[in-house]
Amino acid sequence: MEPERIPEGLDPRIAHRDVSVEVQGIHLDRMKHQATIREFTITSDEPPSLGGDNEHPFPLDYFGAGVVT
Repeated sequence: MEPERIPEGLDPRIAHRDVSVEVQGIHLDRMKHQATIREFTITSDEPPSLGGDNEHPFPLDYFGAGVVT
């Protein structure tokens, strides 16, 4: 039986990793923006107090979601 293989990104023996992220973004309207990361598309907006329409999560909401997961 082969030992379980640890994915490279989780291997504790690897002390250093270089990570690159390529994002393409466009301005849609007012404070609304759309970004494409790999095959995923996300849209962000701001609340009315910051000039947006509050139709999508705030940009920092996405950051917060990434930190807690």
